[in-house]
Amino acid sequence: MQESLFQEDDRCEQKTSNVMSQLQRDRALEGVVREILRKGRGSLEERFAHMFRASVDEILDGRRTMRFDFSKVSSVEKSYLGAKVEILAREEFDFGHGLKLDYMINGHEVDAKFSATGAWMIAPKNVGEILLVMQASEETSLFSVGVVRACEDLLRPAPTRDSKRSFSATGKDSITWLIEDAQYPRNQIMELFLRAPRAIEAIFASSGSGQQRVNELFRRLQGVHVHRTTVQTVAAQEDSSKRVRDARNELRDSGILILGYHRRHREIASALGIERISQGEWVSVKVFPAEPSCTERQAVIDGVPYRLARIGDGTAAAPNIPPENGT
Repeated sequence: MQESLFQEDDRCEQKTSNVMSQLQRDRALEGVVREILRKGRGSLEERFAHMFRASVDEILDGRRTMRFDFSKVSSVEKSYLGAKVEILAREEFDFGHGLKLDYMINGHEVDAKFSATGAWMIAPKNVGEILLVMQASEETSLFSVGVVRACEDLLRPAPTRDSKRSFSATGKDSITWLIEDAQYPRNQIMELFLRAPRAIEAIFASSGSGQQRVNELFRRLQGVHVHRTTVQTVAAQEDSSKRVRDARNELRDSGILILGYHRRHREIASALGIERISQGEWVSVKVFPAEPSCTERQAVIDGVPYRLARIGDGTAAAPNIPPENGT
């Protein structure tokens, strides 16, 4: 398979130039590749990775279903993933609508094809057309994106019952890869489940309301940068910010501080040595008043120095940090 076009190093421009020279025979295909790279604005891989994660999470629909494991999704729902990828890719890269195919890119009709396995099925209307082929697997968290013209001689001769065909080995080798076998983020709860299954099981086993589950989330997963989608899935509702605000109040007496994106929160996180908090993330930590002789990292809050709690510390209420706006 061809080497990825998208490389974050000094050779990227030369590689792109080499591939473009190979595409001189198909000016339309070359124009589509150039336009996608231009729209990527130097972050093509990152943006496709985000798009695939968002597509799968929308199918999981955690805020309504509390699901985080794609293997538990029905086959009917899984069949929607290709359409979701097509829509979100158009929105992410501002692809135009085609007159007969999915996209119009640099004046050329392009059809979107998605497969979790790379077994793209080519309908009769797609033969001879330019395709944006996309592959992403929740099992491996790997994805690839490429562009190819579905020429007759690149397709297997035996059609399926509905006349759809697949690429031959030569056809797959002809794909111009923009990104190949890159990593995209796992669903955070699934990632945490693989590392700490008992903690996740305990969170979802919490009896009572979604608020109690969110409290348990921040109680058990201290030091973890918890994403908004994770809070929505655990709470089984949309308003993640309110759940976090309430958890902050309810966990304060246990010495647990929940820090968010706002300036004062990030200042405290930095003072305590916590990795930068991005928008849409929260981190819970247990804190304790720092002794005069303490040499560990400290955050001064309302004139009182606090450090991260150690095993064996008693429990002292966490300070109240009113949010500047929201959470």
